[in-house]
Amino acid sequence: MTNRPIAKFQEFPAEISLFEQESENGPWLNAQVSKIYKEGEDYKRANNFNRNDLLKLHTLVPQAIERMQSWELEQRQARSQSDSRDIDSLKERARTRRTARGQSQNHEETP
Repeated sequence: MTNRPIAKFQEFPAEISLFEQESENGPWLNAQVSKIYKEGEDYKRANNFNRNDLLKLHTLVPQAIERMQSWELEQRQARSQSDSRDIDSLKERARTRRTARGQSQNHEETP
């Protein structure tokens, strides 16, 4: 996990940043919505929006949602592939054990 956003959607001054979070239940994305403004020589962030800011966010939100959904699909597919590899590994170990048991039984039966 990183403190950098995995995706950013901007239409100045509005911005949506997506951050990956991690817990014992797995990863998920959070969206941070802000606007950028200049105070003196410094750029700052705020989370209050006027009508024009909201109109800009209105165009950014669908993009952020689409990215979040594609990220979730990628996560599910990666888990599915990992689960499939785990199942294949378990099946192989079971086959190996059965083969080993069969061989040891054959050795016990031979006089």
